Amino acid sequence: MNNTEHLTRFATLANLSGPFPPNWETLAALHHVWPHTIPFENIEVLLNRPISTALADIADKLLTRGRGGYCFEHNLLFKQVLEEAGFSVTPHLARVVWGLEEPAPTPQTHMLLIVTLNGTRYLADVGFGGVSLPAPLRLEEGEQQGFALARTGHDQWLLSLAGPEQKRLMYLFDERPCEQVDIVVANHFVSTHPESLFRHNLIMAGLREEGQYNLFNQHLAIHGSEEREQQAQSYSEFKSLVSPFFRRQDTLSEEDMQAIYAKLNG
Repeated sequence: MNNTEHLTRFATLANLSGPFPPNWETLAALHHVWPHTIPFENIEVLLNRPISTALADIADKLLTRGRGGYCFEHNLLFKQVLEEAGFSVTPHLARVVWGLEEPAPTPQTHMLLIVTLNGTRYLADVGFGGVSLPAPLRLEEGEQQGFALARTGHDQWLLSLAGPEQKRLMYLFDERPCEQVDIVVANHFVSTHPESLFRHNLIMAGLREEGQYNLFNQHLAIHGSEEREQQAQSYSEFKSLVSPFFRRQDTLSEEDMQAIYAKLNG
């Protein structure tokens, strides 16, 4: 195994041509194409299957088998890809405050990355699902690319979606990096806790030419130049909403597809 195996495999999957020097152009290109290439999905959690944080298992699932994953899987693999390109990357846990009007001490159930490039730090996150960052964000206060960053403490930041009228809070995170064992614990909590949103709902997301595609259970919302929605009323309609998230139509077995549908309609 060479030391750029995961970078090479992802680049092939995403139809990107090298070389990949550790500069802004490479960082932006890899970040941009990621959600177009690998979907966000929580199918294993929904079907009560374990989620591994081991790199070999994540690479097999996302790169070899053509599946997707949620934040820990996406950003752990993305971290490896960036490091193989020569970037300095640290992992960080975040408290999701999506849907709240004020920041609150919620559990640390999300993971993001901070990339340091030529003395400048960037927030990189390819695993937030329904809200895809178009590119890394400079770790500085203010609005950029439709998002806003604000300090909420000495080493704590708040990321928000910047709207025309008001911001929508996303998550709080610390500048202090986390350890791999912290990620293991957070992943276990998110994938097994009885009250975890991922245990009882199908959540899928991805970017396509038309815009952001978000599937919540049997409801598809498309956010782009035109806003569209579709509700699956039958198994065949549900299958037609799920399958396009994957590069191959047969990525999910018929047995798994039926199990998901049964779980949502049980």
